[in-house]
Order: sequence, then C-alpha cells, then structure tokens
Amino acid sequence: MRRIPLLVVLLPVLLAAASAPVPLPGLWEHTVVYVVDEVNGSSLLADQAQGMLPSPPSYRACHSASDLIDPQKFLLAGKAVQCRFSRYAMAGGKITAAGECNDSRYPALRVDGSGTYDGNGYDFSFSGEAQSGEITVDFRGRDSGRRIGACLAGAADR
Repeated sequence: MRRIPLLVVLLPVLLAAASAPVPLPGLWEHTVVYVVDEVNGSSLLADQAQGMLPSPPSYRACHSASDLIDPQKFLLAGKAVQCRFSRYAMAGGKITAAGECNDSRYPALRVDGSGTYDGNGYDFSFSGEAQSGEITVDFRGRDSGRRIGACLAGAADR
C-alpha cells in the first residue's frame, strides 16, 4: 500500500486559503456616495431632491481583524447610518450584501449590492430604496474604503 504524504493531501486546501484576500486590520478611510434616481417615480423630482439623501462625509476608523471579516461592521457603516444585512457573503475577493439600514431621516433604507475587496481596500456598489412617510426615494451608490496604515494612539474611530 502506497502512502500519500500529508502535504500533498493538504496542498489544495492551503493554496485555496492563501489565494483568498483578507482585509488587513488598521486605520481605514471610508467614503459613501449616493445618487438619487427617482422620487415617487419621478426623475425630475430626483434632481431637486438630491439634498434629501446627501452623501455623508468620509470618515476614518480603526478596524480589528474581526471587524473586517464581517461586512456588517464596515459596509455602509458611518456615524449616522446603521445597517443589518439579511444576506451577505464575503469570500475570494467578492462581497455581496442586502439588508436594511436606517438613519435619522429615513427609518427604512433597503439596499442590495456587490463588490470586490483585497487586503488594502474594498469597493461596493449598491442600489436601494428609502421610505419616509409618503415619500419613496430610489437611489444608488458606492461605498469604498482603503487601508491607510496602522492604527496609532489617538487615531480617528467611529
């Protein structure tokens, strides 16, 4: 009976694990940009209403390794917006996520999107709908982040 060395058996598993990028912990800068497409079905109102869903300012945050393996900790996660994803996957350099977010103006923001990531950044495009009373806003956007470096004492945090 011929013995197969353990390394030969484990090599495909090790190579698969090594090829999957892992976002690196440290200080990250996050930017979210929204564009209003329609308000109550009207693109004309959307141009006038772009101020209803302004893009938040970029921010910096220190993230641990555990923060960066869970998209709920960093995707669309600013100081004013809270998201809970009912579906998300992050593997092999690809991110997909869908769920609900809320902020002070819109208690119900539904989002769905996908993107890419590597050790030093991510780029997530999404579309969604915001509901407030009688107003429905359809929007799309982009959430991107890049690792700036190591976290230092006194570094910005969300």
